[in-house]
Amino acid sequence: MYEVYWGDSGTDPQSPIAIAACYISTKSGWEAFVEKFDEIRRTEEFDTFHMVDFAASHDKSKKPFCDWDHVKRKRVYENIAKAINENKRTGMGVAIPKAAFDKLVPRTPEWLRWRFGKYHYTFAVRFLMGLIKNWRQYYGVTLPMQYVFDNENRPEAREEIDLMWRDLETRQHWTDWYGVESADGYSFRSKADFKPLQAADILAWQMNSHMRNVVMAGKDDLKDCHRNFRILRLDQEMRLGWINEDQLRTLIEKEIAYREKTGTQHEKF
Repeated sequence: MYEVYWGDSGTDPQSPIAIAACYISTKSGWEAFVEKFDEIRRTEEFDTFHMVDFAASHDKSKKPFCDWDHVKRKRVYENIAKAINENKRTGMGVAIPKAAFDKLVPRTPEWLRWRFGKYHYTFAVRFLMGLIKNWRQYYGVTLPMQYVFDNENRPEAREEIDLMWRDLETRQHWTDWYGVESADGYSFRSKADFKPLQAADILAWQMNSHMRNVVMAGKDDLKDCHRNFRILRLDQEMRLGWINEDQLRTLIEKEIAYREKTGTQHEKF
């Protein structure tokens, strides 16, 4: 059994970017991660690792992270990153500018709007499902997969994910593509109880920071990558995407052209 843990960033309406990220590993891989993570928690004396709170070191209300000195912050983060890297199979993430989505997607045909989703985050989830399909096919993965989302997702995003999964019942080949054997192959859980969600939260936050401070600023993707994000990427199995307006427009045009040519749509989310 594989388990896919999802994180998000930028779902707040004020954020200009929407992020979906996930880590995939076997059940035993995640058990090993949790064992190591719990050891770090006990040693360093914290409970739940919220990346947004950890990053806000200047905010004295973000306990206990605001009380840590630079040495401890560096040690804790690097130890958690090492536990992630050593126990995950792959990591995936996509960043989408909300302005580009809001400009282009509402003007598409209704059938395409349904496929893309109403909300930025659910579009990002659907995009990553395509990457998961490609990953499974590339490595010949046939084992089932369980998908776990953060139960702090906004209600509208949860509703669309529910609708997306109910469609699985009508598409038998999705068992091979995504390892989903029934519409019950996903759930919403608490980060505090399902600790791999905290790993996905870290990846999503780093994706958001990188998109804002590097990609959208026109800097070099690798040379200007923050060291804390580089740790998660360097020599690691990762599939990361940074979508801009031109790329989104091209994707829309290809989907419409395929439908006009074949009378059908691509069999994907």
